[in-house]
Amino acid sequence: MRVGIDCQVLGSGLRHGFATYVDCLLRALRTRYPDDDFVPWVCRKGPSWRLPNQLWWDQVRVPWAAFTGQVDILHCPAYSAPLIRRQPVVMTVMDVLYTRYPEWLPTSRARWYWGRWIPFTARHADALIAPSLATKQDLVDLVGISPERITVIPLAVDPHFLRRPSHAEIQGYRVRQGLLGPYLLYVGIIDRRKDLETLLRAYALTRSRVKELRLVIAGHVIPGRTTLVRDVERMGLTESVRLPGFIPDDELPLLYAGASLFVYPSRWEGFGLPPLEAMALGVPVITYRSSSLPEVVGDTAVLIDPPYTEDELANSIVRLLEDVPLREDLTARGLRRAASFSWEQAADQTMAVYRRCLAQDA
Repeated sequence: MRVGIDCQVLGSGLRHGFATYVDCLLRALRTRYPDDDFVPWVCRKGPSWRLPNQLWWDQVRVPWAAFTGQVDILHCPAYSAPLIRRQPVVMTVMDVLYTRYPEWLPTSRARWYWGRWIPFTARHADALIAPSLATKQDLVDLVGISPERITVIPLAVDPHFLRRPSHAEIQGYRVRQGLLGPYLLYVGIIDRRKDLETLLRAYALTRSRVKELRLVIAGHVIPGRTTLVRDVERMGLTESVRLPGFIPDDELPLLYAGASLFVYPSRWEGFGLPPLEAMALGVPVITYRSSSLPEVVGDTAVLIDPPYTEDELANSIVRLLEDVPLREDLTARGLRRAASFSWEQAADQTMAVYRRCLAQDA
């Protein structure tokens, strides 16, 4: 089998859920199926990349590469799938968040592409992969796709999160970063789906009881999609909240492993890798009971029920900081939970989808 894979996300240079998915899945497929050929197509996205560039790549460059490369099947694992092509198309849809909440995007063009165009092309794909039951249900309810066409294939953590750094490595990193005391950690994209204002308010309440505690919010800030910096200044938290931005891959496990707790106040996720990464590194997790997050963490994290309030979040943070047996129990169960997700299993399930598509097309 010769599979063409649209790997445009690997050209951005930023590590995020899409890039982790494509990179780890491609490596697992090549390892487990050495007799098959997996052809990646990567493009570089610079500052001038705009919607016309995106559509040209999705709808012209990718199907042309598939045609000239004589691939048997085409996999579009992140963005829209081409409508005109000669091969069967498998499309991965991480979420249809912006179909449900278009107001979370700042421009009409973004709302059209993510909220309408991607669902439209999904309806024309030969098969769909969703990372969670929550996303599958959204595809059925919001996009009108038959559930029989959707296969749920969960993600897993990148292998470099499976080795916990030594105590000396963690302490050395904390000294270099000036994080000598306990700290709460958030890692992820910083946009409107993340309830970071409630996290800041909860942290302010927590500091009245645990004065030395700091908060680190790490991740790529998407312009126009967050008021985080202004909120930190407005609440008078500039001295105790760290905003380091994007963290390189070699530092991220150290940042995770040094945290007292990982807090992930997300209103909606197609899967939600950061809580799983934190659990893989032995860090207890607090997150919201929303969308796919209960599927990811199971019973190995503290889940906050709606309505999500700063009082409830602050109480959960303090409780977990003070209850050492509970923290140790969640850590042990979280390690087992994270290990239960694997890219090898994801590769096998993905290959099964490819084969079904080719059999139906024969």
